[in-house]
Amino acid sequence: MDKETVIERTMYVEASPKTIWRALTEPELTKLYMDGWMIRTNWKRGRPVMWEERVGNDVVQRAKGTLMASLPAHRLRFTQLALDSGLPDTPDSYTMVDISMEEEPDGRTLVKLWHGDFAGLPNDVRRAREAGRRWVEALVGLKRVAEEEEGPRAA
Repeated sequence: MDKETVIERTMYVEASPKTIWRALTEPELTKLYMDGWMIRTNWKRGRPVMWEERVGNDVVQRAKGTLMASLPAHRLRFTQLALDSGLPDTPDSYTMVDISMEEEPDGRTLVKLWHGDFAGLPNDVRRAREAGRRWVEALVGLKRVAEEEEGPRAA
C-alpha cells in the first residue's frame, strides 16, 4: 500500500481500554469530539454503522458503513463513506477504519488507528491527507474525553 493513501496514527491515553471503548461507541460521548456526530449501530458484525448529527430538530446522516469487528475494549473496525464526499455509494468508494487498544504495563493505553486505503479513489492522496487531519483532531478529542471520563486516574 502507498503510504500517501493510508493513515496510521498512534497515541497514548491515560485511561483504560474500557473507558476508551465507551468514548468510541457511546453516541453521547462521540459527539463531544466528532464535530457533533454520534455513532449508531447495533454492534453486530456485518450490520450498518451510521454517523448522525442533530441539527435543530432534525437528525442528519453524515457517514455510513458496515461494522466489521467489535471486540469491546480491544478493537473496532468498520467501513466508512462520508456522505458529503461526492463519491457514489458503491463498495469501491468505502474505506476501512481499524482502531485497536492495548493496555500498557504503566496503566496507559496505546491507541492505534489505521484508515485506508484511499488508493483508486479520485484525488486519493488529497482525500487521505484531509482524513488524516480530521483524525488528528478526533484522536486529540478522544483522548480528552476518555481521560475526563476516567476521572482522577488521568490527573
